[in-house]
Amino acid sequence: MPVKLWPHLPLSRGLRLRTLTIPALVLLGILLAGCNSGQSPATPTPTKTPDMQVQQIHTPTPTPMPASPTETATPVSASPTAATPLHLAPYTGLPVADPSLLEEAPIFICLNNDLSGRSSHYGLNVADVTYEYIIDGFATTRITSMYQSTLVERIGPVRSARWPNIHMTYMYDGVLACSGGSDGIRYLLKNEVGFPYLDADTDDTLDTGYFFSIGSNYRTRLQTDVDRVRRWLANITQTCQTAPHLPYCDKVINPWLVSRSTPRPWERASFPFSEMPPDFSAAEATTVRIPYPGGNGVEWRYDPESGRYLRFQGGAPHMDQMTGQQVSSDNVIVLFAEHELTNIVEDSLGTLSVKIHLYGFGALRLFRNAKVYEGTWRANDQSPPRWFGPGEQAIALKPGRTWIQVVRTTDTINY
Repeated sequence: MPVKLWPHLPLSRGLRLRTLTIPALVLLGILLAGCNSGQSPATPTPTKTPDMQVQQIHTPTPTPMPASPTETATPVSASPTAATPLHLAPYTGLPVADPSLLEEAPIFICLNNDLSGRSSHYGLNVADVTYEYIIDGFATTRITSMYQSTLVERIGPVRSARWPNIHMTYMYDGVLACSGGSDGIRYLLKNEVGFPYLDADTDDTLDTGYFFSIGSNYRTRLQTDVDRVRRWLANITQTCQTAPHLPYCDKVINPWLVSRSTPRPWERASFPFSEMPPDFSAAEATTVRIPYPGGNGVEWRYDPESGRYLRFQGGAPHMDQMTGQQVSSDNVIVLFAEHELTNIVEDSLGTLSVKIHLYGFGALRLFRNAKVYEGTWRANDQSPPRWFGPGEQAIALKPGRTWIQVVRTTDTINY
């Protein structure tokens, strides 16, 4: 069935008002009342065909930075220790062989997803969480995978950072590893954000320490692994302890280390998991089709034998070269979010960077066990997304891997 969602009100440090119909004003009042009270806002029961129309008032504004983790934000409802036993990974719900891994910061790695990059993917089937999102003038997509509960020996091909990496790394209190970026994005990551950023172009120019090369094609050659990224983090930590007044140490690394070593009034919430699917699914869903630009449309097909969704993109099976198996996921989440062009130029053609509002709230469709759940997501710089169904019921994920497909609020998905 087709699903089309109209734009939702963004919530990221401030609110941008819009012209709304009467039903939309009622919904907006409910949401804002919940946010301003310091409590979780009420989530309306979503419908398959919303009847409210939203007219966006567009006012060009400078590209703002995400909130600093030290600033006040909506408190999360549960900590990893409260929500998930220590021997279970907070973002897979699965037991881990080495529980000490869960004390490490999640590692986010930017991956190429053009046609050549897609045929050379390594490590997607062992990531805890994977995001796919639109980049570069709404022309193509990129992938960022997050690794915490496993030590993956090869991940690639590594490519450059984009705006969404800033929000997602903040949310999970993680570490980002990519291969460069535009001047504007690189400046933000090396001077303004509150988390460590490993840049292959500046931190490992010969690709011999924290990255390694396979072949000569710049689209597919660069690889890394979790151990290499953690080794860089250990080395930069030691450097900053020895020379704390170096600019990068003073601005980013040392404040981040202090924030992780001192008691905090909040902790990152884990995802909720359950082997049994929730009983409030909206419909059966064995196939999910997601439109992405540039011939990059995604299709997920449910495989009853494995209990997972199998991934196709551009009409072809998407393979993980490390495992030799088709990319699959236990959970597929379509997250509707506001997209906007920034004034950051990504390439020599003048293509503008796309900022995606991953903080705030919006609509979602969550797929597991051949069922679809309709609801809303909420997130901020101190909390990964939380998934809610009708009546504020948390939607439990199936233990295992999760793919988050970020789409525009005007996109239509079919299932």
